[in-house]
Amino acid sequence: MEPQTPTLEGTRPKGYLTFKAIKQVDGDRITYVGAMPVFDLIDKGFVAPVASAGLSPEILSLVATNGPVQRKTNPGHVQGIVDYIVEQAHENEPWAFNSIVLYSTSELVFEGQSIGILSAGEARAEEAFSVGEGLHRCLAWAVCLDLAKVKGVKRPEISEAALKRIQLATIPVVVIEEKDLKRQKGDFNKLNQQKALTSTVLNLTDDSVLSELTRLLIDDVKLFDGRIDLNNASVGPKSDKLLSFSQLRFVVASYLLGKKTRVRKAIDRDVEKLVAERGKDVVRKELREVFTQVATRFGGLQRLHRNHLPKTTAGDLVRTLRTETLLASNAAWRALFVALCEAKTAGVDIETAIDRVKHDESIQWTRDADFFKGSILEVDPEGGQPTGRLLSSRESIDAAADRLAAVMVKS
Repeated sequence: MEPQTPTLEGTRPKGYLTFKAIKQVDGDRITYVGAMPVFDLIDKGFVAPVASAGLSPEILSLVATNGPVQRKTNPGHVQGIVDYIVEQAHENEPWAFNSIVLYSTSELVFEGQSIGILSAGEARAEEAFSVGEGLHRCLAWAVCLDLAKVKGVKRPEISEAALKRIQLATIPVVVIEEKDLKRQKGDFNKLNQQKALTSTVLNLTDDSVLSELTRLLIDDVKLFDGRIDLNNASVGPKSDKLLSFSQLRFVVASYLLGKKTRVRKAIDRDVEKLVAERGKDVVRKELREVFTQVATRFGGLQRLHRNHLPKTTAGDLVRTLRTETLLASNAAWRALFVALCEAKTAGVDIETAIDRVKHDESIQWTRDADFFKGSILEVDPEGGQPTGRLLSSRESIDAAADRLAAVMVKS
């Protein structure tokens, strides 16, 4: 369907919708926190599973329509939620979703019992809601229930048992009584100022095989002890950390899969398949040995790996490595380990491959190294010399990896 703005105007749901909830009075606003049957919510028309065109056209027409503010619908995001709902249903695993925020311009009927400043009971809605936060989730549930189609989103095959579970699902909701939806714009702004989880935190808390291998690697290699950022997606120039967890995770994937790391889901799937074929202990042992080889064969890293430096001195060394060399850069690590993967595929053992790189006089790991200029080191268009600025695009990293691999596999 074509993207539109979901509004309350002109909609009338079928019957009424009841749900268990806690009622709270907050100033001049009444809020209900509860759980709703998702099939009834959508099938009865209490929310309109219609994609949003984005902020610009909506915000200009708010005065006329009293409609909600929404970000533009991202079909890829909806597809990801659809796949998650179906996967959890097939595996009979629980869903983990935040509450959808709904607005009602009419009062809800509520019967309940007071508990201090709150009341617990049953709420009943008779008018349609406006989706203030969670439109992508509403669209995903609607697609799974076959109650709507969203352009660019495909409904997967769903078994009868999984579909029944989806049809019986309840979702957490927050319903806000708000006669004038102009205030919803402020709510939307404040909700989306809350910082999203970084890729590092997401990776650290997922249950993928690749994340598990990366966690084990940190424990197995002394170089990484206390030197991997576990909160941020990347490391800044003043950080005492070598890499972030998500960066190290990608380096591990680069060694295991080489250049076949373009699609996140495919990375997780291919690593899981590789580990299933070879065994987790075997892969873990190989990773420990390869990363230890790198940690003990390059000067600056070797000093950190020995772990004989005071904490402040070690932090200064990391910052110096980042400022003056490539040894604390994500791009160089990825290029090196893609090259090691290609060398291994060509039949060169890791120790020999690293030895050839270490003793090749053309390879320097400084910020002005000719070897890496035009790949991960930017070149001054006028003078033709490296500027010291790092390039981290896939093309740049692959170019550096090709040059390193050529040295590793030479006869």
